[in-house]
Formats: sequence, structure tokens, C-alpha cells
Amino acid sequence: MKAVIIAAGCGSRLKSEHKGIPKTLLKIKGKRIIDDIISKIRFCDITEIIIVTGYESEYLKKQLQNYKNSDIKIKFLHNSQWRKPNGISVLTASKLLTESDQFILLMSDHLFSRKMLVDIVDYPITSKEALLAIDFKINAIPDLDDGMKVQCEYESGKKYNIKKFGKKITEYNAIDAGMFKLNYNFFEALEKSIAAGNCSLSDACNLLTKQNRMKGLDIEDSLWLDVDTPEIMELTNIFQE
Repeated sequence: MKAVIIAAGCGSRLKSEHKGIPKTLLKIKGKRIIDDIISKIRFCDITEIIIVTGYESEYLKKQLQNYKNSDIKIKFLHNSQWRKPNGISVLTASKLLTESDQFILLMSDHLFSRKMLVDIVDYPITSKEALLAIDFKINAIPDLDDGMKVQCEYESGKKYNIKKFGKKITEYNAIDAGMFKLNYNFFEALEKSIAAGNCSLSDACNLLTKQNRMKGLDIEDSLWLDVDTPEIMELTNIFQE
């Protein structure tokens, strides 16, 4: 198992907080967001991490030199088209993965509980499935308008079959929590979507929904936050780990 972290964006809505540095370097309770993510990846015994950079790429790489001699192996890939939708960054990671690889995909500006990551790492998927952490606690989402909505149906255990996916859908029962477990063949959907001019990660996910290959994992009581605005920064005290 490997981990991919997408860290290419500039965090335009958080400029007042990050003042020009990559927002994954912002500190929450004295700890950088990226360090919190890496520590939880390490807890799951994943030691190979691919970080896709874009905005202030060299600065971010320099700030992560403290991992150079650790048990964590970090490789960097630069997405020169980082201003475009995030599917481009995800596809960039394919350069350092092989057809036999299964990997966890994480967003560099998300905080999440350790249990949430453990659950999705441990949950089995078939070679054709893609698994997304989904949150049914809709009323607790602080920025629901900007949230990626999910319409899904119960399948078995904690797994759901995702039928629709998007920020603008009006019928939904869960929210995308920004954490995926994927097989290498997910890149085929990304390539097809991007070739059609649809470059976001959600566009590729919607291709898989039509084939009943996009699955959701109920995160139950686990906590997470997409740290995207100053208002959400003020909510980060809910994380005790």
C-alpha cells in the first residue's frame, strides 16, 4: 500500500492565513497539517508517499527535508498545470505507480481522525472498485455549499454504492470526505475524463458511478475537516489527536 497526497493548489480562500506559503504548512495546534497527515499514514504502516506539488513546489519540498533520513520515503512529482482542476494532479501520480499498486489518495488540506484512515486502508475492495470515505452527518458539515455531495444506496457492511456525485446535485444523502482507496486502473477513468475536457477528480468518479464501480465507505463517527477558509480554521480545535 502506498499513499498519494495532492498538494498542488494555492489555497486562494486562505490567503489571509497562509500569507503565500502552501496551505498544507499551516500549523494547527502547533503542528503543520502535512505533518499530521504523514504521522497518520505512518501509523497505518504505509512508508511510501507520493506528494504531487504545484504552487510553491520547491518551497514545499524544502520544508519537508526533515523526512529525508526517516523511515518514510517521500517522492515528489510536480504538476505544472496546477491551476487546472485537481484531476490533473491525481493523474500526475501515475508516473510513480505501477499496475499492481493499490493506494490511498489524500488531500493536503484535510484534517481527519486516525480511525478514519485506518478504516479505509483496511477495507477490502475488488480490483475494479474505487472506494471513497463518505460522511452521512450532513448537518455537521461547516461549508455545505462547497461540499461534494453524494447520492448512494446501501450495499453491505459499511459499504454503499454511489449513484451520483457533484457539488450541484440536489438529491444527496452523504458528503465526500476527501479520502480514497484506489487501484491503478482508476487512472483509466481519469484519462478518459480529461480527454473529454472534464479535468476534476469528481468527473472521473462520475464515470465509475455509471459502471457501479464507485463505492462509499461510511466513516460513522470519525471527524474530518476540509481546511479551506479562515472560518473553518477556527473549528480545528475539535481534533485532539
